[in-house]
Amino acid sequence: MFTTVPSRYSPVLRNSSRSNSAEPSRGKRPSTKSATSSGRSAIKVTSPVTQPITSAPLGEATGIPTTPHTAGHPPAPLKHQPGEVLGNLLHLILLKSADHLQVQCDQVFDFILRKPREKYSKVFSRVTPYQYNTILHAAEKLAGKPRLFYDYENFQLEVEMPSCVHDSVVNVIRRGLESVDKTLQDLITGRLIHTEVHPSLTLNTGKKEFVPDCVHVVTARCNPPIRKVPSLVEVAYSQTEAALLSRFRSVVKAYPELAMILMVVINEIPPYESPERLSHTWKELRPKNSGHLHSETSFLSMRAEPRSLDEPTPVIVGNHSWCTISNIQVQVWVRGRKSPINIDTKDNRLTARGSLYPVNADNAASMDDVTLMIMQGLSLTRDCFVEQCRRADQSANVSALRAAQFHLPFKWADVLDGLTYAMHATAHDRYRSWYYNLRNAIDTSTIGVKRTAAEAEIDSDTDDERLVVNVRARTQSRINTRAAARSSSYG
Repeated sequence: MFTTVPSRYSPVLRNSSRSNSAEPSRGKRPSTKSATSSGRSAIKVTSPVTQPITSAPLGEATGIPTTPHTAGHPPAPLKHQPGEVLGNLLHLILLKSADHLQVQCDQVFDFILRKPREKYSKVFSRVTPYQYNTILHAAEKLAGKPRLFYDYENFQLEVEMPSCVHDSVVNVIRRGLESVDKTLQDLITGRLIHTEVHPSLTLNTGKKEFVPDCVHVVTARCNPPIRKVPSLVEVAYSQTEAALLSRFRSVVKAYPELAMILMVVINEIPPYESPERLSHTWKELRPKNSGHLHSETSFLSMRAEPRSLDEPTPVIVGNHSWCTISNIQVQVWVRGRKSPINIDTKDNRLTARGSLYPVNADNAASMDDVTLMIMQGLSLTRDCFVEQCRRADQSANVSALRAAQFHLPFKWADVLDGLTYAMHATAHDRYRSWYYNLRNAIDTSTIGVKRTAAEAEIDSDTDDERLVVNVRARTQSRINTRAAARSSSYG
């Protein structure tokens, strides 16, 4: 028979097979001394049996009965060893903590695997370093690699998924940096350095860890190798500029040799929202009326004017804006002669800011200043190449490398051109996401609705989904093991 214990945790603790209070002999005062030499009561914490993590109530999850008190009767006195009480309560806490760990990972994986999607970035709070490492290892194996930004101080994880608009800008700039890298490499005699324009290099700044869009890395071939990061590029589409500046301040402290930071901020104001229920767009394009999903060509054929193919003008279909870029801001920072980059500087010799879009005379003049500052940063990158060559071989001939001159290695017009067509793809992706979400809502309320092969494919398991299922299972097993180990350590 299990007795109850008055507690705000509700569950009743297991009764021990042996009572911890033997009735004293008559006429004798019970001894309060312990058998231990210290004179203190000996407390033994029993190791609870490992229970599977479930969403059931605490009593069911742990096998501990939760019978309420009998009406009109006070609760029975405690007949358990104090150590057993502590052990059971500890196990309850560990189970709930482990359950929270799994829930946090599941939320991140659900966002990563969402397809099609309307939102490309999301911030998750209270993510532990253990959870972050689990997610990081799984994300490295996914086909559509998410970019992760983790703050070890505030336990925040920001996940950014690839998008056409974001990637179109990054690709143009990265190809330009790769051409600069090749030009400088061709001026070096011998294999003195190793260089790479990296699209997915994780930078650890101590308190924060993130993956920039593009990092230029120059490594001297000496023993041990010495790595330098002369330039960094970051494009923000679904992120805020304030978040980027905070990351830049951290990365400059960790990598004071940085010669140039290039930031491109693509603003969509107002932010995208799916069509409201019962609106004109909702009635015109919803599955029941349209009958089928429009292909990208069919969707864009319904686009309202203006239909510019040279500028990223809004994509409006069915009187609804599916993708609108309001403006594009570009800023570049370079380091001083003897000082690292200062993100907060207003010195026009060390930073320049311009508006790439909308295109007008004033914005064109500001972009000329940005172009000159980028060329200054490329000259500092060249100096980094020279320094690294000398580290590898002090007698290396670097005269040709020192004399190298640069022009802007890409065209701003190519950035705008790429954005124009990326907006078309983004608009159609958002339409598809809205369409399938609405269709799924109809399917759940209708019995016997047949679905096409294309629609069924959206819900079918992908390699990424199967991978995440396996990761979840392994994570759950590790969490259970850790909970059991931590519980038994008190025994």
